[in-house]
Amino acid sequence: MEKDINSPKRVLKIPLETLNACVQCGLCKTVCPTYREELDEAYSPRGRILLAKTLLEGKLQLSPEVAKRWDECTLCRNCEDICPNGVDYKELLVHVREEVNKNLGKDWVKYLGLKSLTFQGNSIQKLALKAGAFISKLFLGKGDTMPVVFPTGAVKYFPKPKFNAQSLRGKIFLPKGKAKATFIFFPGCMYENFYTQTAENVVHILQKLGYKVIVPDGVSCCGGPHYYSGFTDMFNRLREKNTEIFTKLAKKYSVDGLVVVCPTGGGTFKEDYDLPFPVYELVEILDKELKELKVEKEEKVTIHYPCHSYTAMKIPTDVFDRVASKGAKVVKGELNKSCCGFAGMFSVKNPGLSQKILKRKMEDFSQCGAQTILTSCPGCVLQLNEGSIRYANDLKVEHIADFVAKRFLTEEEKQTYQQLWEEYRV
Repeated sequence: MEKDINSPKRVLKIPLETLNACVQCGLCKTVCPTYREELDEAYSPRGRILLAKTLLEGKLQLSPEVAKRWDECTLCRNCEDICPNGVDYKELLVHVREEVNKNLGKDWVKYLGLKSLTFQGNSIQKLALKAGAFISKLFLGKGDTMPVVFPTGAVKYFPKPKFNAQSLRGKIFLPKGKAKATFIFFPGCMYENFYTQTAENVVHILQKLGYKVIVPDGVSCCGGPHYYSGFTDMFNRLREKNTEIFTKLAKKYSVDGLVVVCPTGGGTFKEDYDLPFPVYELVEILDKELKELKVEKEEKVTIHYPCHSYTAMKIPTDVFDRVASKGAKVVKGELNKSCCGFAGMFSVKNPGLSQKILKRKMEDFSQCGAQTILTSCPGCVLQLNEGSIRYANDLKVEHIADFVAKRFLTEEEKQTYQQLWEEYRV
């Protein structure tokens, strides 16, 4: 059952079944990052659901001011993780944002940012990345990051584009002996374009563990950011394109699974695609197969559990603990399992709120006695690196794949595995 609220130009359709699943208990407020900062009901999941109900009751009409409350949600989905009634908050907010896009018009900052991701793998984009890598090296020095200023006032510290961006595509990487299984590795936009060493480390770790690794060419962004923002048409096109390539690879190479190092992408593949094989986060494989890591000196690490690793991919947080503890001592703060405030375009559209969330997170990490923050999400790596620059210079941030690679792979092994590949043809 649906009910329309009409104004001369505004029509909003919301599924009543999803709205009525919320019993307004308020437990979601205890884990909501935006409510924690603002202490305002409108910034909580319960408040956002209540706002939608108020629209249905005709007490309020859709307007930019109303839509802004929904835009200020990170969609970390911690509320789903704790909800006793199983409210599908993700689908509700995707539906609401889709209707907002239709009735109030596109948010052009968000739209253009997401539209750029649809060109992932495009030959023109590859040339642009190489040009960007050259220009950033020429004019921005040797540092790894560069400040990028957005029209919203947000200043994000992005990693510089790399000359070897997307260089893994179209290759099958082989183990030294007989492969025990074949995986497709989907690096994702950030790892292919900016964190290229991390992507290489993932491939070489899997090779050493005995896997054949296919890095597909022709794929684009997973579409998760588009779906979460209500741009479902863009998402559907990306899903169709990627699914076609995955399916062809699965038929030719008897693929045993898809490996990701981006939980948002992994969650999207698991929840919103219909793939012919299972989806794994790298850390799940490491937890099962990694026996020990070389430890030269004792190091204390803490872990930022990416929200979508446990809310979308359903990976228990102790999986990260077990992997990290093989190479260091794991210490915890109060906010290890909470959003860092990145959330894709959220940090660009809502810079003030994003920084409040980030600052609180970094202050908590600073108090736990760790030297390094480990995580497995590229957006979280970017955001936490920014947090280190702004609020905690004594903390370094590292992807868990890089942490493992330093202790699991020698330089000689990396060079050897880098040569063990062949091109594929589909």
